[in-house]
Amino acid sequence: MILLDIFSSPLMSGAQLFLLIVCILIGLGAGLSAMDARSTLDKKKKADH
Repeated sequence: MILLDIFSSPLMSGAQLFLLIVCILIGLGAGLSAMDARSTLDKKKKADH
């Protein structure tokens, strides 16, 4: 519920936007690195065969 408190508080619109952008960037970074790891693993498996 802490995140809900942060996003519902009207005073912190700048901080709220900043946190939202940071969360999105972290999510994208994690997703991209996971996809990258998967593709490299696939390449290694194909090279072994």
